[in-house]
Parts: sequence; structure tokens; C-alpha cells
Amino acid sequence: MKREVIELVNKWLMKAERDFKTAEKLMGVGEIITDTACFHAQQSIEKYLKAFLIYHQIPFGRTHDLIFLVQKCKDVDKDFEKFNIPKVDKLTDYAVEVRYPNEFYIPTLEEARESYQIAKEIRDFVKDKLEGILE
Repeated sequence: MKREVIELVNKWLMKAERDFKTAEKLMGVGEIITDTACFHAQQSIEKYLKAFLIYHQIPFGRTHDLIFLVQKCKDVDKDFEKFNIPKVDKLTDYAVEVRYPNEFYIPTLEEARESYQIAKEIRDFVKDKLEGILE
């Protein structure tokens, strides 16, 4: 594997981890800011999936579509079938809808917890798949 690809994968994983940790913090103490927590959960999933695809040198274009990304990952590794498509698809909306007032939507606490849990599952799964190349 080319060193440049490994470096790029590690950069994506670092950004994904930072989004995940932000979502984790937002689920912690005090008032839970559900829209921001859901956004960062979505962002971490997107980046973990993209890191996996970059590692396997699979192009994905510019997209926030988690179903598209999961499908591309499934094309490489059938183990990605374990992710529930409707649940993951709902998180795609958090990439944009919760960020702007014209699409303003405040997810419930349950939706935020579910988003965080899905992000954690995908994070752990992708990290296991890429074990050995992480810095």
C-alpha cells in the first residue's frame, strides 16, 4: 500500500475521531444539544466510511449520503451488511437539515442517543477493519 494512501486514511480517521468525540461530549453533562450531537455523529460516520473506502482505493465523490457510502463499503466487504439501512439513512439528514434555520429540526434526545450509538458501532467496526494501519 502506498504511503500517501495510508497517510490520507489516517487523516480521515483523525477527523472522524474528532467528530465522534465531539458527539460524545455533547451527549454528556448539562443540556444535551441534540442537533449538534446528531450532526457530529453523522459526520464521524461519513468520515469513517470514507477512510475505509480510501484505504481500498474506491472513489466516492462528494457526498453526505451514508447509504451510498455503506453500499460502496459493502461492495468491498460484505460484513457492512450488518448496518440497518433505515437507521443509517436517517442520519444522512443530519448532515444538512439540523445545521440551517430554513431546514430547522431539533432531534429528540432518543434520536441523539440512537445517532451516537450508530456512530459508535460504525466507528468500532471500521477501526477493527483497518487495524494495523492506524497511527
